[in-house]
Amino acid sequence: MATSTHVTRLFGGPGSGKTTALLDRVDEMLDDGVDVDDILVVSYTRAAAAEVRERLGERLDRSPKSLRSNVCTMHAKAYELLNLSRGDVVGETHKEAFCEDYGIEFEDENKSSRRRSARSTTLGNKIIATSQWLQRTERDVAEWYDVPFKWDEEEVRLPPEIDDNAQTGNKYTPTWPSDDDRLDIPEAIRAWRSYKGDEGVVGFADMLERVKQRSLVPSVDHLVIDEFQDITTLQYGVYDEWKPHVESVLIAGDDDQVVYAWQGADPNLLLDEDVDDDVVLPNSYRLPSRILNVVNTQISHIEKRQDKDLKPRKEGGSVEAVPSPSMLDLVRNVRMTVDQDGDGSVMCLFRARYQMFQFMDEFIGEGIPFTALTDQRMWTDRLQGYVDAIEALDEDDPIDGLQARRLGEMLADSAFGTGERDDYFDAFEALEDAEGVEDLTDLEVAPEFVDEHAPFAPGPRSAADMLTRVSNFQERSVDAYFSGDYRGTDPNRVRVGTIHSAKGREADHVFVATDLTEKVVEQMAASVEDPEAVPGEEAFTKRSDPIPTMTDNERRVFYVGMSRARERLVLLEDLVDGAPTLPIDVLLYNEPVEKSLEDILSDAQRQGAELKVD
Repeated sequence: MATSTHVTRLFGGPGSGKTTALLDRVDEMLDDGVDVDDILVVSYTRAAAAEVRERLGERLDRSPKSLRSNVCTMHAKAYELLNLSRGDVVGETHKEAFCEDYGIEFEDENKSSRRRSARSTTLGNKIIATSQWLQRTERDVAEWYDVPFKWDEEEVRLPPEIDDNAQTGNKYTPTWPSDDDRLDIPEAIRAWRSYKGDEGVVGFADMLERVKQRSLVPSVDHLVIDEFQDITTLQYGVYDEWKPHVESVLIAGDDDQVVYAWQGADPNLLLDEDVDDDVVLPNSYRLPSRILNVVNTQISHIEKRQDKDLKPRKEGGSVEAVPSPSMLDLVRNVRMTVDQDGDGSVMCLFRARYQMFQFMDEFIGEGIPFTALTDQRMWTDRLQGYVDAIEALDEDDPIDGLQARRLGEMLADSAFGTGERDDYFDAFEALEDAEGVEDLTDLEVAPEFVDEHAPFAPGPRSAADMLTRVSNFQERSVDAYFSGDYRGTDPNRVRVGTIHSAKGREADHVFVATDLTEKVVEQMAASVEDPEAVPGEEAFTKRSDPIPTMTDNERRVFYVGMSRARERLVLLEDLVDGAPTLPIDVLLYNEPVEKSLEDILSDAQRQGAELKVD
């Protein structure tokens, strides 16, 4: 055990190069003679860990795969410390089996690929997710109703303090009339946990609990944790267990960019940590001055925060505010942006997944390929390989081995004529072996090969009709692509998702819909000490619309969305049908103001500039 641990805290605002600074720190340790195997870099998500591995691998001239034990998520390290195998971890089959035995509905998000929702809202899914949330936040099962989900009051028994049907007892042991057949959530959560024990499997939160309880510590001398602002109470407990056993710790994050509060993230864990040194990165390599001024105004209403005082990437940029647009208006704006800015990237961000689907329903017919940040069953790499193969074969050009594989994977069975899909792949593997290539993209596959083994492979007109194992959105996207004017467009030019899914990403043009969800409004209204003291409202309730104020959590979420923009930020007020409206003046000033949108943005520019001067 280390006798003393030196803790450094690194604050990095949007686009400040926090990951680069983190890797520079690792480089310094390596230059000082520290072996890379004595360093552990922990990232919050698998995608972030993969990015760090890739960049560190380039610096060290090593394969990213060889760094998996050194750069990973905390859950991945727990998996390693516990010496688990894949069969020890809860899978979708376990969840499905439990829910079937318990008599509640469950949806495996990896099945039913043509369904709209990738993350189900069934009771079974909610109960399992709630159990995990309680563990992450280290709460008692009795606090289940605090989870940021919306429960159907006709399906579940509400807590006794708000349920008139509850009889004598307390919140730990409430009782209901015998004819009340609604589901008892605490009972279901305990049943799920018992099921995991009986089956001998663990979930992600279970792993961290066991590491903490058993005091399992990684064999490293230096610990680096990225995105520290997003760690949960449970993860902090693991970190606190590890810290005394290492020589140095670097925690990096931005308290203004907490987007996982609903999972238990608490910015105070970063702000209140006892450290030896503080480093605040001074420059934003993403935001121009006009956008930076507006986002500074927006986030300044949070009282407890670390001031970053970022310098802009350049002077200029633009911020626009659009009142009450339709989804069609947004679609036309995106299309115009793609046409006018030849290389510019676009990102459309929404507060919730269902809201982005409203946009996609309108947008998908434009023929512009796009990537969905939240739902990976949209325009995927597999789909792109298929489309590239169809386009090449239509010109009687050869395709590469990867495209040939994607073609075989995604074609309907009828495309193979009297043969079988397996025959196609047997012939393909024989060709691969004969050519002796290691990378499939280096393998050239002649059109004659496809004609022989998939004689009814489609041309562009029928490419969508011959797809298999795809979502409805994918099928419609391919159809629109081949019938439209945007062939060859990079699908990453236009990205659509929730604000949460945009974390760590950027685009030249960013459209942010300010609408909230009913559940978010309900949580905000419940957190206000005096609902009748909210400006412009007799009383702020979950039914208030437009929304008259914001909480710090929501302010941080929108700060993340707005700060993705490199050149142009477009704020869309009252865009989503049926969603509670968050006015742009409330977004920027935390209360309604009697000013035009033009004056609101102008004042935000001025206030943001003054904040930097101060």
